[in-house]
Amino acid sequence: MTDRRLCTGCGACAAVCPQGAVRMKEDKDGFFYPEVLTDICTQCGLCHRMCPLEKEQSGKDNSVGLSFAAKAKRKQVRLLGSSGGMFPLLARQVLKSGGSVWGAALLEDGRVQHREIHTEAEIPAISGTKYVQSDLQEVWGQIRLSLKEGRRVLFCGTPCQADALRTFLGEERENLILVDLICYGSPSPGIWRRYVSYLERRYGGVFRSFSFRDKRKGDGGHTCAVRLGEQEYTWPLDSDLYCRTYFSGINLRPACFHCQYCTAARSSDITLGDFWGIEKVRPGFDDGWGCSAVICHTEAGMELFKQVRDETEWFPCGVEDAANDHQPRLKEPTRAHPGREFYMFLRRMMPFSLWLRLFRHL
Repeated sequence: MTDRRLCTGCGACAAVCPQGAVRMKEDKDGFFYPEVLTDICTQCGLCHRMCPLEKEQSGKDNSVGLSFAAKAKRKQVRLLGSSGGMFPLLARQVLKSGGSVWGAALLEDGRVQHREIHTEAEIPAISGTKYVQSDLQEVWGQIRLSLKEGRRVLFCGTPCQADALRTFLGEERENLILVDLICYGSPSPGIWRRYVSYLERRYGGVFRSFSFRDKRKGDGGHTCAVRLGEQEYTWPLDSDLYCRTYFSGINLRPACFHCQYCTAARSSDITLGDFWGIEKVRPGFDDGWGCSAVICHTEAGMELFKQVRDETEWFPCGVEDAANDHQPRLKEPTRAHPGREFYMFLRRMMPFSLWLRLFRHL
């Protein structure tokens, strides 16, 4: 990517380099960017041609598609997801047909990494929101191999990740279902890593898990739940200091403020997200356990949605219903906090625990 401000950090350029001359390196703010090893680079230009933001066809086959509001009938399924439980249903359907599913998993060491699952028992590991940019390092070659072997694959990620995979595979996309998310932005993996260490020191336990949108209280997922050692701690989502850096637009990747994917027209098969503002479209439909906006862009996406609809409560709606004032990420990118650069400068200069205190009243 020629303009660093627009680089999404997908890693497709590193994955495609035949010489291994491109590596993803963490910068001072905890984001990963491609670095070219000039001593072994052959100047073939393949990395530039692979960049989804530089490809000539990028965005040409984007479509809006048909929109729905949906929620899983079974509460246990909705508890797995952050909204209406649609991703677990889609994942189970693909697994039943003998396919595999890729999604972001929060590992026990705190890293967020895309991983492949093959059984229904593994679905919880890749369900639910993670407010951290995930590592796609293992995705590229393994998905290509699965597709060449004729296996069905479902991939779920941010819209820039889904589009990068689409570009990487080119015409080798038969049997691939791309699901992207209505995304607020990609937070810094480096800052998240520091936050995990901060929690371990503060509570005196080894990090085990973190739920950014725990729904057991029936509050629409507005609770954070962290397990450290054998203890679990919960607090309101809006009081979590890491999430405050996220929702304020401070710890997001610079490219997120110029995101070309903040539109209802996507190059994926299905777009999923919270249906914020559903009470204005269908009062009483949201019961506090989450509701999903589902936008099917292709026939393949529509067919997969039809296969799980009997397990949901749903109704068709207009794209404008989902892309309302409560869900602006279908209209425009997240705006950076006016003091973002200053706050990020302070993070590099101050002890992390002291820096976090700045967000208690932000």
